[in-house]
Parts: sequence; C-alpha cells; structure tokens
Amino acid sequence: MNKSTDRPVIRASKLGKQLASSGGNTLQIIENIDLSITQGESVAITGASGSGKTTLLGLLAGLDIPSSGMVDLLGKDISQLDEDQRAALRQGQVGFVFQSFHLMDHLSALENVMLPLELEPDAGVDYKTNQKRALEALQHVSLADRSTHLPTQLSGGEQQRVALARAFVTRPAILFADEPTGNLDRDTGEDIINLLFSLRQKNQTTLVMVTHDDQLAQRCITHYRLENGKLRQRERAAS
Repeated sequence: MNKSTDRPVIRASKLGKQLASSGGNTLQIIENIDLSITQGESVAITGASGSGKTTLLGLLAGLDIPSSGMVDLLGKDISQLDEDQRAALRQGQVGFVFQSFHLMDHLSALENVMLPLELEPDAGVDYKTNQKRALEALQHVSLADRSTHLPTQLSGGEQQRVALARAFVTRPAILFADEPTGNLDRDTGEDIINLLFSLRQKNQTTLVMVTHDDQLAQRCITHYRLENGKLRQRERAAS
C-alpha cells in the first residue's frame, strides 16, 4: 500500500441526504457525516445492503447533491456548482468503475476506452494519439488482443477490464468504485481487484471504494463502515 500525502482531495462536512418516502414522510439516508480523504489514499466504505453506501459515493463524486452539509472535491465546493459544472470538474480528473460495466454496446473495447479522451474539452489531441493511449490502457489490463471486440463478445471479467482501462486512461486523480466485483465470480473478481490496486498504485490514484466485502476493504489504507446513516472508522491498516 502507498502512503498518502496530507493534501485532501475530498472533504465532506455535516453531510446529509434525505428522501421523501411514499407515505409522505422523510427518510434519512445519511446524516452529519464528516470525512477527509487525502491524495493517494485508498478508502473502503462497507455496510449492510441498503445502508446508503452508494448514496454516499454519489454525493462525494458530485453525481448527486446533499440535503445538508457540503462536499469539497479537488478544491471546489461542489454543492455550489450546477450539474454541468460538476461534470466539467470531474472530466479527466475523476474515474468510475461500477458493478455494471456501463460499456457502450455498439462500440469496440478500444472505442469504449477512447471515450473519456474524446470528451476532454481541451485535449487538442488527434484521433490516432487517443487511439494509441487507449490501446496502451488495454495492454495494461491484458486485453490489447481483444481491442476490436464488442462488449457482447467479451466475458464479464473482460468487460470489467475494459471498464478499468477506460477509468484509468485519463490518469485520474480520483477513482470511485462501486462494488466493482459484484457481477463476477470469486476467482475473476479477485483478478479484477488485484488489477485495480496495481493500476491505483502505478498511477498514484486516490481510491474510494464501496464494497460489502470486509476482507477486500482491509486492502485499503482506511476502512469506514456505514451504520444507521453514520460513518464509523475501522482500525487503520498498515501503510
């Protein structure tokens, strides 16, 4: 494991999220969460199904807005930004890996990995350069020989490898992972996790991962558990 620096890249203060229930009552998903994640840190968030782990991840990444409190992402108070501004902040700096692979079915593996590069507003780079970078990313996940295949022609493990290559192709400062092995068998999932941590270390990327697996969480520098809407820190791993 890598030691992190002391500079926070994510900071939450008094963070809360409420939803209206069908009966007209208010359902408190998370409440009064304070959290600071430093550059290069790997953080696991565990908790029972329905505890709000994915909700918290979405708030920290700016995919959703809180009912109360604030989130500072890469030095910006994202609660003060609109949806387009939050998306612009994430672009090229934040990567995602989900339980569902979220690949574009009509695009090849290579084209899927190229997508974040093509969307960068100030890239100023030609197609062939982006293609080369995407192919290198596929090489890092041992899938260069499958670059022309469509997602439907790939196994679940191969699709998640493509998703990892896509997430890391921009060399993001932060990677958010939501149950990245949830749709994979045990052996394939272990391979994906080993690859995820290897790429994280290689790129010095801050990792924030939601998982139900306490054993997997122990591989991170810091482990939190979400219980009854509150975040409780587990024993800090050796780093």
